[in-house]
Amino acid sequence: MSKRRRQPMRLKLNPSPVPPTQHEIDAILLATDAIISLARRAGVVLILKGSRSQKALRWKWDELPEYGLLRDLTTAEIGQKVDWCIQQNWIRLECERDGIPLLFHTPWGWERVKELWVQRVLGWFEGWLAAGQPEQVWPRLEEIHRDIKLMTLDEIARRHDARFVPILRAWFPHKVRKVRSAINETLESLGQPRLSEPRDKGH
Repeated sequence: MSKRRRQPMRLKLNPSPVPPTQHEIDAILLATDAIISLARRAGVVLILKGSRSQKALRWKWDELPEYGLLRDLTTAEIGQKVDWCIQQNWIRLECERDGIPLLFHTPWGWERVKELWVQRVLGWFEGWLAAGQPEQVWPRLEEIHRDIKLMTLDEIARRHDARFVPILRAWFPHKVRKVRSAINETLESLGQPRLSEPRDKGH
């Protein structure tokens, strides 16, 4: 006998009557991004509240930059703000195999998340430069989405900020050809010579 498919769970939204601030929306987007496709709405609430629950600690959510960003709010208030973001198409719910609704990006929300990640990555760059450790760029950026890497390079070129040249040079040997090409284009925009393609790197 075939296994009966479980009906998707329906989640009734209770959006905040007052729109969240941009800071709150950004916090919700980044917390969602940290657990994208892995956790439910309640997980985002636990992260932003700074919960010390067994679940939060087991998943090491307390190590996330977003942990406790909205700790001054109640869990109910955070939940309402999350629901508002769902209602306003910043994030979306999608039922997975077991019918449990998990959080995912919307195209609109993903664009904002990428912008926020560019700001975060540039902050890392500035920290590594201040510490005299441009080599920290790798493997720190290994897991970062390629769109974010390319947008970061575009932002450096837009700012015409030559401070980041040591970071770009340290980053170059570790990347695939498309990103290396973008790094070289950024270096050229800063008045720097292009770097030679490493022999042992593929495309």
